[in-house]
Amino acid sequence: MAGASIVLAVLFGVLFGVGKVSEHAWIRWPCWLVVEFFRAVPVLIMMIFAYFLYANYDVFASQYLALAGVITGLTLYNGAVIAEIVRAGVHALPRGQAEAASALGLTSGQTMRSILLPQAVTSMLPVLVSQVVVVLKDTALGYQITFVELVRQGTNVGSSYGNYIPALIVIALLMICLNFTLSWL
Repeated sequence: MAGASIVLAVLFGVLFGVGKVSEHAWIRWPCWLVVEFFRAVPVLIMMIFAYFLYANYDVFASQYLALAGVITGLTLYNGAVIAEIVRAGVHALPRGQAEAASALGLTSGQTMRSILLPQAVTSMLPVLVSQVVVVLKDTALGYQITFVELVRQGTNVGSSYGNYIPALIVIALLMICLNFTLSWL
């Protein structure tokens, strides 16, 4: 679930982040509106909304509703945050980069793809890794819409054996190991 959300959020974020730095107002303003909207709405509300929307319109089979709701909420919220990261990364580059590309006759699209985004990735990477860790931790919110994820499974095991504290300590250690591994990678 976290992996799918991360991939979709990065695609969403790059698309809307590049849209926010577009020269064309008819691209920039709708991208700005979408990003600001999804950044403002809490991720849990998006999960619950998506869950009930999918259930109401039979978009997914019932066994996949919670999974789809969690992925949708995580994708939209984190995609909006990644869009801001992309926008900030591109704006952090020296203005001369785009001017030099323009002097060479590159279009704005070619400049973005070939010059600006590849350079911006290096400055964005630490923040992107931090956002990936946030996605992993936010998967625990899925319990609100009956999704059985790591924390929910730990509490289920803890209640079965009457050992909540040891079960939660194991879950915390697993999450720490996963987050350290992601940061290391």
